Amino acid sequence: MSYIAEAVIRARQLGATVEAAAAWRELLAQTHVDEADYGDWGRELANLYVRHGRHLAAARIHEYLLQTEPALDLYTKKGTARDVGRVLRLGKRLREASLRYREAGLFAHAARAAEEAGDFPGALALFDQLVRQREATNEPYLAGLAALNGARMAERLGQIDRLRQSLALSTRLLEEEGDRREQVGDRDGAFRCYLCLIQVGRLSKSYEPFAEGYLNCIRILKSKGDRFFTVQYYYDFIAASEELGELHSVAELYREAGEYARRVGFIYADFFLTEAAQAWLRVAKGASEKSQSPELVENALLAAVGCFNRVQDDGAVATCYGRLAELELSDKKKARYADLSKDLSRLASGGKHPAPPAFPEYFRRRLPVQEVWIRDLLEEESGADIPDAIGRLIGDHKNVWEVQRRKALLISLAYDDHLAGGGDPETVPPGLIERLGELQHPAAVRPLLAMFDQGDEVTKALVIEKSAQLKQREVFALIDKALLTTGRIHDAGVTALRRMTFQPALDSLVRIFNSHDTPEVRDACLKSIATVGTDEACEFLLDVLRSNVGNLAQKAKGLLEQHAQERMLSALDRNKRQEPDQNLRLFIGRLVERIRMQRGAVM
Repeated sequence: MSYIAEAVIRARQLGATVEAAAAWRELLAQTHVDEADYGDWGRELANLYVRHGRHLAAARIHEYLLQTEPALDLYTKKGTARDVGRVLRLGKRLREASLRYREAGLFAHAARAAEEAGDFPGALALFDQLVRQREATNEPYLAGLAALNGARMAERLGQIDRLRQSLALSTRLLEEEGDRREQVGDRDGAFRCYLCLIQVGRLSKSYEPFAEGYLNCIRILKSKGDRFFTVQYYYDFIAASEELGELHSVAELYREAGEYARRVGFIYADFFLTEAAQAWLRVAKGASEKSQSPELVENALLAAVGCFNRVQDDGAVATCYGRLAELELSDKKKARYADLSKDLSRLASGGKHPAPPAFPEYFRRRLPVQEVWIRDLLEEESGADIPDAIGRLIGDHKNVWEVQRRKALLISLAYDDHLAGGGDPETVPPGLIERLGELQHPAAVRPLLAMFDQGDEVTKALVIEKSAQLKQREVFALIDKALLTTGRIHDAGVTALRRMTFQPALDSLVRIFNSHDTPEVRDACLKSIATVGTDEACEFLLDVLRSNVGNLAQKAKGLLEQHAQERMLSALDRNKRQEPDQNLRLFIGRLVERIRMQRGAVM
């Protein structure tokens, strides 16, 4: 008989005792078991907790099980307005949920529930209130999001003037905040502002903010060296522009995407350039059908020629010149175009130009709309203690991974244990801090920040140590605090830096490297940046090697030798071509050769 089966039998034999509750809790710690078993154990434990007067703990379990009525009954007796609102929404009692959230001062949550209930006037009023609140507290990003959501409600209500006013305010706030965030090195934060500008364009049915949002997102992705997402955003922007009938933009974007793909060594460059040429041909055809001036048709056909030339499709170039020769242009131009068409036709007589590599379907899929404009408002209201920040994950079966929901439940139950035993709400046991680190969800950062601010030296150091396990970019808010201290807490911050080796951490690592002079901080940043190992990480290490910042050139050189990999190849190739220093060029060349040899060995 398995350990789990024996544990279930033992728990049932213990009946309704306190020991039985402890036994069921031990079983719930098995977070990877079958859902049916986990649900049965949870129901057993919830019933015991009600008997023992642990109503909040029982309510958490019922919420995890999506049993809204018993959870609501228990939260109404012992919980907060936030708890009640959350479960009412889970149970689709949306108007009641909105009222409870409003009582708790959670206007974004109240507005979302009102919107889901179809109460668009109520939602609009709440978003307007949120705009005023966030402007008064000098939070332009959140005010901009609230204005954007207000615009969505105004559109639903057909209030055109309100729609325009809200969009104008949102655009101004988001543009200014996007610029500010970029200036301080927060590219991910700026990216979110520009995603919202895309939504502004959709609501205003105006191409300008729509294009501004996409182009800024693409620019940031390029600067981060994220070529896969860059290409996806190009394709998504192109598809959206085509739907809007912006054919000139489509053609130019295809060309720009092709040049970018060629620059970073992507094999789909010829696909984009060929599509750019075809798009210019469509522009020329449209201009001709509308009897527009021959010069406009000429310009479009010459743009197509440029793109076909880039992929060396002489036959297509010859065809374009043939069409140019038929336009009502000067005799001199027509003769020149006719001669070029004949000459190139002879060159292309060898056969049909091969088709470019097909663009894969996984790149062609439209990007899912990230509703940043509502998500970030809700996140801001999510609370800074365990019942609020972590409790909200328990019933969120649509957005939270199942094992994370179970871990969130166990954290909430452990916190309730702490309070039931007479513990101080502001002094969380070390075991709970450790559990938060294991959650691997950004929701854990807010409670950890609160614990850091309230804790003694031992607690602060433990918070920093365990937060690094989260592998979330938001943890840098804690590391920044630790690095401003001295002694044990500062050392914990440096150790945490060495563990931030995932790609979204790069911007923050570069920011900390540039803003700190202490050797141990810079050394930790460099090691983590090298381990991230992306194209952009490679560029940064090469810059340190060139400039010998803080005598770290040899460190950067050693890290490049240790971590050189396929993901760095594009940056190394580019720098090898451009590097004026012969010794450094030879060093980069050796790294390139080694990576290519390793690639051949694998193949």
